[in-house]
Amino acid sequence: MATVMHLNLRVDQTQYIPQIRQVPGYDYVHLVRKPEYMTDITLLNDKVYYLSEIFSPEDYVKKKHISLMHAHHGQLGLLLLPIKDKTKIPLVTSIRGRDATLANQPVGYSDNIKMLFDRGERFFPVCHYLAEKVAEWGCPLEKIRVLYGGVDLNQFVYRIPLQGDSQNILSAGRLVEKKGHSILIQAFHKILDKFPKASLTIIGSGMLEEPIRALAAQLELGDSFRLLEQVPKDRLQQEMARADLFCAPSMEASNGDVEGIPNTIKEAMATGLPVISTFHAGIPELITHNKEGVLVKENNVDELADALEFMLSNRNKWKTYATAARLKIEQKFNLQKQLQKQAEYYDELLGG
Repeated sequence: MATVMHLNLRVDQTQYIPQIRQVPGYDYVHLVRKPEYMTDITLLNDKVYYLSEIFSPEDYVKKKHISLMHAHHGQLGLLLLPIKDKTKIPLVTSIRGRDATLANQPVGYSDNIKMLFDRGERFFPVCHYLAEKVAEWGCPLEKIRVLYGGVDLNQFVYRIPLQGDSQNILSAGRLVEKKGHSILIQAFHKILDKFPKASLTIIGSGMLEEPIRALAAQLELGDSFRLLEQVPKDRLQQEMARADLFCAPSMEASNGDVEGIPNTIKEAMATGLPVISTFHAGIPELITHNKEGVLVKENNVDELADALEFMLSNRNKWKTYATAARLKIEQKFNLQKQLQKQAEYYDELLGG
């Protein structure tokens, strides 16, 4: 069995653990840069190492029987290039939202990422939108393979949309500008007069926590609004089970940062939650407007408020949306299918 050496940002449940540890037919070595990035100790095992421990790349890859390297962000691909140069081991790099932008990137990133495109063997953008972006930057088309992030369908179990009179809206994601939470809060405020029993819960943590709390207080949302810190997957599933609608108002941030396709939308669709999102980045690859859910223009309070009102006023449409959404996940965003595709992409390089 071939072994792939993976480098990702952190060792925690949000950081692509299945794409590192569950690829069929492949063993793994899981690298992280520093001890402080070992954030979930339950994931620590004898295959986790620190990048700084590699003093002799040639000896290391021989000892660990490494056949392939996989960096899970563009910047991490750059960190593995010196090892590639010394060992001639093939390198693949996943491309996620910010990787295909200059948002908060270090000086020289554009030139360096083009060097990575030239020297790396394969690039796995997480949606076709990002594939087009890296192609525009100069990545050769023959090196690009789209690899969607998948959902564990055994973990996110489908249930028919709730048919009571509750009006609980849920959103989840890091509290950063591109997630659009401030737009959602303003849209929610606009519909409260018509739907006084509605509630909004946002799950996440990040640099915008205080501005979000301040906005909710300014709009006097009171008990209709909850902001929960980032929660484990099982708690997220519980919140999804209690929710009526899921809303992901993703948008391009002022610094140019964008999404790929948020995993929380896929998870909500898998569980049968009707979804409202935006025509942003790769999201239209996941949701066809008025088929698997409802999409609106990004960064638009009025359109989002209209969509919330439409969904809350047309509960009879929810089952149709939810059924189509679950089918889309099963067909194109099933974790097991995407892991098998990942293995096939590895096989291309290794002659498997």
